[in-house]
Amino acid sequence: MNHKIMSPDMQRVLLIDHSGTSLAIISKLITKNISNVIVDAAMNAEEAFRLLKNHKYALITTSRNLPDIDCCYMIDVIRQDLKIKATPLIVISGEKMAIYDEQMTCRLVNGYFDKKLGQQKLVDYINSFLNTDPVKSLINGNILYVEDSATVALATKKHLTKHNYSFLHAVNAEQALQHIQNSFTKDDVQPFDLLLTDIQLAGHMTGRDLIREIRHGLGLGYEELPILVTTSSNFEADPNGLNRIFSSGSNDILEKPIREPMLIARLNNLLKLRKQFLQIYHPDSSLIMT
Repeated sequence: MNHKIMSPDMQRVLLIDHSGTSLAIISKLITKNISNVIVDAAMNAEEAFRLLKNHKYALITTSRNLPDIDCCYMIDVIRQDLKIKATPLIVISGEKMAIYDEQMTCRLVNGYFDKKLGQQKLVDYINSFLNTDPVKSLINGNILYVEDSATVALATKKHLTKHNYSFLHAVNAEQALQHIQNSFTKDDVQPFDLLLTDIQLAGHMTGRDLIREIRHGLGLGYEELPILVTTSSNFEADPNGLNRIFSSGSNDILEKPIREPMLIARLNNLLKLRKQFLQIYHPDSSLIMT
């Protein structure tokens, strides 16, 4: 337990892992590399639940293998029973295929990290959720952006252009779905690497309808086409709103108003997921991102 005095600008992180050695190393790296952060550690679910009842966290991380509880069940308890809806929660795993399989069932999770990438990259990944520093190295990708508000779209497109992303803007879900179908079926069209979409869209299809069609109609998985949802939903007033967005098939959620550093960090995380997918399933493809 960390006894550092909490100042107003500090954020608290909870690490859950059965390995005391791993907890000690990662805690030390976070404290050394990320400013204004307090790290709490739990080696089992019972200790994690006690800490979660007593403190408000900016981020929760958990390993897949815990001594006293199934990981997905623990996540359900955190989200449902403890009503911790909006706090980012990431799962850390050393089994690449297990990450992909688990993501299809644990849908209340904001991110997945492969231990094989190393502890320093884990700290960088954690830092991207805390938004304390700008992303140091961007992954390029082809983004489909869906937003029907001209004002919001103008501001977001400025961020995307500033960071040299390749993107196409669609104003409704029907248009976006056509673009996606073309990108994954036509040889002369570059497939999209990520979907960035508002959840409230004008037209016959909502953002949730679009995501469900992508996941179930087109059969594009969480790594094959990562989806970052933007929303102005008040999750305090509508505690089930977050669950509905995740259960529709989104990878991550970004609340409006959109802040540039957080947007770029989240895009980078999901483009990294897409790049890893291409390296595993299409290692000889010319589509692998830089």
